[in-house]
This record gives sequence, structure tokens and C-alpha cells, in this order.
Amino acid sequence: MRSRLRDIVLLPAALVVVVLEDVVWAGATALLRGLNRLPPVRWLDAWLRTLPGWAALPLFLLLEVLGRVGEFWAVSQLVRGHAASAAITYVWVRLLATLAAVFVYHACETALLRYAWFVTVLGWVRRVRDWALAMIAPWRAWLREAAQRGRSRATRRFAAMRRALAVRRFGASDQ
Repeated sequence: MRSRLRDIVLLPAALVVVVLEDVVWAGATALLRGLNRLPPVRWLDAWLRTLPGWAALPLFLLLEVLGRVGEFWAVSQLVRGHAASAAITYVWVRLLATLAAVFVYHACETALLRYAWFVTVLGWVRRVRDWALAMIAPWRAWLREAAQRGRSRATRRFAAMRRALAVRRFGASDQ
């Protein structure tokens, strides 16, 4: 009973982890792959790869500070009565901060993985992700089955778009 109660309480966190992993991280990685075709972005990536871990870690702090400044700007807009502008600013700040963090992580991954504590934290995050995926696996399976049964025009179009994206991202049609 206690384990089930704990799982119910932690389920919202599990959903956030899955959404971050499935949607945000995958989308950010795909977008950055496209941006990586631009010469300035390739140059920045190459330069970041030369940084040692001790120099790469403060970049995450800098990105976090910049994100907080953007959030402060969004709050100031909200206080002045510009709710829509505040929401748009907040979403853009979070999106750009996430993209920058993913970019820095991918570029500096080799240097960062030299720190045992970083590997440990990454292991914790991956265990939480795996737990979250296991928690919602029945719901995901049910949704897939329902989508297969429904087969509305929108469902078929969504499935076709998903397969096309999987082929472009992974070179395989099965995901």
C-alpha cells in the first residue's frame, strides 16, 4: 500500500520527466542538429569541445543566470499587466535556455563525463527517467492501442508524421 501511494504521489514528476525526455530533449536535439549545419554554430561547437570540464561547468551556471534574468523580465511584464507578453517571454526564455543547455551538454559531454560526481548525477537522472517510463508504460500502450483502433483521419496523419520524423531522426521506421 505504501509503495502504491508513493507511486501515485510521484506520478506527476514521472510525467514531467517523460515529457522532458520524449518531447523537449528530443525536439531540442533535432533542432540543434539542424542548426549545427550553420558555420558559426559548428565553430562554437568545435570550440566548446576543446574546453576542459572545469571550464564547461560554469557555462551551465551562466545559462541558468541568463534564464533567471529572462524570467525576471517576464515577471516584470506580468506585474505591469502584460500577461500575454509575460507568458510569451517566459516560454521563449525557457526554450532558449533549454536549447543552449542541450547544446553545451552535447558539446562538452566528454569533458563532463570525466567527473565521477557528474556521472553519478547523470545516473540518478537516468534511473528516474527509466522509473517514470515504467510507471506510465501501461498508459502509453493504451493510448497507442486506442489510436490504432480509432484510425481517424487525424490519427492516421499523426502516425504518418511520427513515422516520417522517426525515419529522418533515426534512419528507421520503428520507434
